[in-house]
Amino acid sequence: MVTLTTPEQVPTERVSQYTVVTYAAEFLQLLRRYDTLKTKMDDRGMEFGGRVLLIGPPGTDFGAFTHFLAREVPIKIISYKMEGVLDENKRGPDSLRVGFEFSKRNSPSALYIEKLEAIGPRNSVQSVVLQDEIKNTSWSGDEVIVIGTTTRPGQVDRELLSLFDRTYIVEGTSVEDRIRVLEQVLKGREDFDVSVVAELTEGWGFSDINHLATSLYMTDEAESGEITRERIEELIEHSGVAAFGDSRFLDSLVRKTSGARQPELSKISEEYPDEFLDQLYLMAVGENYAETQRVIEVLNEGLPLSAKDKEFLSRHPFLLTGSAEDRLTRLLRAKKGSDRLHRIMGR
Repeated sequence: MVTLTTPEQVPTERVSQYTVVTYAAEFLQLLRRYDTLKTKMDDRGMEFGGRVLLIGPPGTDFGAFTHFLAREVPIKIISYKMEGVLDENKRGPDSLRVGFEFSKRNSPSALYIEKLEAIGPRNSVQSVVLQDEIKNTSWSGDEVIVIGTTTRPGQVDRELLSLFDRTYIVEGTSVEDRIRVLEQVLKGREDFDVSVVAELTEGWGFSDINHLATSLYMTDEAESGEITRERIEELIEHSGVAAFGDSRFLDSLVRKTSGARQPELSKISEEYPDEFLDQLYLMAVGENYAETQRVIEVLNEGLPLSAKDKEFLSRHPFLLTGSAEDRLTRLLRAKKGSDRLHRIMGR
C-alpha cells in the first residue's frame, strides 16, 4: 500500500519548480526554529503539527517539496500506492491507516499524500479516516510531517483542509520558474535565449514547460549564432507539446474538437457597427484611459501581451479590431467625448 524512500535513494539532481522549492525552504526554517523552541513549547503544551497543504493547478511540481526536505533535513519519504488506496476491494480506509502507522514506525519521515481529492473525496469514509489520522499525527509528537496536495480543493472536505498548519498556494509558473527549468534542461545550448522562451510560454504549467524544454533540447543546434525569436516561436508551435496548464488553451482545444468554429478576425468588425464601437471605446476610456492607451500602443507596435494586457483585453476585446490608425482615431474621439461628459457632469 505504501512505498518508502530513504534520503540516500533520493536523486541529487532533479528538475524542480523553483516556487515550490522556495516554499520547502521556508518550511525547513520552521522545522529548525521549532528545534530551538521545542522545550519552551512543550512546557506550554504547544504542538508543532508539521502538516502542510500544497494547492496548485494541474502540472504543478508538488514532488519538489518532499524532494527538498528529504535531502536537507534529511528525512524518509512515505507515499501511498494509488492503485492500492483507490481499490475498493483492498479496503481503502484501512490502507490509509497503514500509511500513517508505517510513517510513525519509520520516523523521522514525511507522509506524502497526493491527490487528496481522489484519496479522500468530499463526504466519503476515506475523508473521515484521513481527518482522524491527521489529527493524531504531528511532528512534535511523532516526528512525522504530513504533506497533502490537491489541484481541486473544492472537491475536498473543508474539515480536512483546515487540519493543515501551513498552506502554500502555487498559482502557476512564474517567470523565474520557467527560466530556471529552461536553463537546467537546455544547459549547453547557447543558441537558445531562455528568456525569450520563458516570455513566449506565459501561462504554461510546470510539466508543460518541462516537456517543451526537453523537446527544444532535442532539436538540431543552430549552425551560427542565436536562434531568432521567430524561429523559437515556430519550434514551440511545432513541438507537439500542449500547454494543458493554460486554461485558455484547454478551452480553445475543447471548442476545436467539438466542431465549434471561431469567427475570423476580419469578420469580427461586422459584430461592432461604427457607432456601437465608438460607444465601447468611450466605456473603456471612462474606465481607465491610461490603460486603454497603453494596451492600444502595445497592439499597434506588435509587442508581446503581458498577463495584465490580456486581462484588460478580455473585458474589451473590441480593441483587437481595426487598423492601428483606426484605434488611435477612436481613442482620441472617445477621450474628447469623455472629457466633455466630465465637464457637463461637473457643472
